[in-house]
Amino acid sequence: MQQKMDPPEKDGLKRKLLVWLVPTLVVFLQRIIGLTSSLIEIGKEEFDSLFKSRKPFILSIWHTNVLYSPYLHRGRKVAVLISESKDGDFITGVVHRFGNTSIRGSSSKGGSKALKAMIVHLKKNLPAAFTPDGPRGPALIVQPGLIASAQVSQVPIVPFHYECTRQWVLEKSWDKHRVPKPFTTFVVSYGKPIWIPRNLTEEEFEFQRLLVQDAMMLNKQIAEKKAEELRSKSG
Repeated sequence: MQQKMDPPEKDGLKRKLLVWLVPTLVVFLQRIIGLTSSLIEIGKEEFDSLFKSRKPFILSIWHTNVLYSPYLHRGRKVAVLISESKDGDFITGVVHRFGNTSIRGSSSKGGSKALKAMIVHLKKNLPAAFTPDGPRGPALIVQPGLIASAQVSQVPIVPFHYECTRQWVLEKSWDKHRVPKPFTTFVVSYGKPIWIPRNLTEEEFEFQRLLVQDAMMLNKQIAEKKAEELRSKSG
């Protein structure tokens, strides 16, 4: 007689299947959309210089761009800070399939284990990526973990944003997430590297946080403006 599987064991197997299946499907669909799309890059010279010289940096990406950022930086071995939530399991699967890596934890607490692991990673001259308003917001507000990591590791923060000429914007989601449509043009914009001084008072730390936040918003606006120009030209 076949032995019945206990409910917890059955749920565990179902979860493992989903954690494998969902990222596999997401990556497949992203590659298909990528093959049908074109790419325009703005301000990438300094990013390329850092990467080619193997100097560490932190890509700072608003949560609205989480979906396609691993695809747009595929094969670069970027360590992405990903929350320990169940959704984070799926994001981790996508990140790894695109040739990057992950560190699990939150960026909201400067002294967390995840941030310490990220600093160790950066000190090995390897790139990293943060979503400083993740995992649950508030949207477009830089949390202190990003600033603390750049301060301690003494590596630059590079703002990153993409907009698409054809995209769905999930208006009901807290981050108004961007989902590219097939046959779109990706407008990818990189801001200038920002270096955070090592020694800061509490007031100076807040000044640097706002400086990075403003730079990320400006970079977002540059991508949005270019995407809108391309939409207008296409009619």
